[in-house]
Amino acid sequence: MFGMLDYRAHKLYLLMFGIPWFLIRWVIIVGLPFLYYGIGRQVADYRLLQIVASLVALFVIEILAAIVAAYIDKFFMFIFNLFVDVIPSDNRSKEEAILVVKSGEVAIKLIELDKKHPREWTEEDIAFYHRGFFAWFFKEKITHRIEKMRNYFIENPDVSFNEWNVKDYLVKNNLTMSFVEHLFTNATYRASAISYSITLLLLIFNPWK
Repeated sequence: MFGMLDYRAHKLYLLMFGIPWFLIRWVIIVGLPFLYYGIGRQVADYRLLQIVASLVALFVIEILAAIVAAYIDKFFMFIFNLFVDVIPSDNRSKEEAILVVKSGEVAIKLIELDKKHPREWTEEDIAFYHRGFFAWFFKEKITHRIEKMRNYFIENPDVSFNEWNVKDYLVKNNLTMSFVEHLFTNATYRASAISYSITLLLLIFNPWK
């Protein structure tokens, strides 16, 4: 075992487990819908019952897949820790260092922003929130939301910066994220939307009839 700073360990983690995680992710997104569909066709003869069976399979298998993915994550980290002693950098905690190992620069920035008061947010910090291809389409909305929130806390220094006050301000000022924005800017929601869309298409068109 050898010591390595968390942000450097991220590169080694990607080298070791990047491809396996990529494959696992796309098997879950694209492969499982065919499994739901196939189970429905195997357990029932009538079309309506097949659809019901597929939906039940979706619910059960999604829970099992989440549990399996969590254990795979723990297993990968166990293997990684056999070779690497992760050293937290920039006063990060051990838990934060693990996040950096898994997610790299994104985790570093999120940890940094989590410790910053909105009054201290810079233009670079605001730009971080609309990074990526999909978020670019909502750049103006995201920038407007973050700037308004920053100004609010600057103008109201006595208001505590916490999740409740942030949500309250966003709701009262009609600045909450729309369903479409959530769907496109959140990677988890996007993956679910793709998977459910494939499932829906299979159930509608029934290609294995």
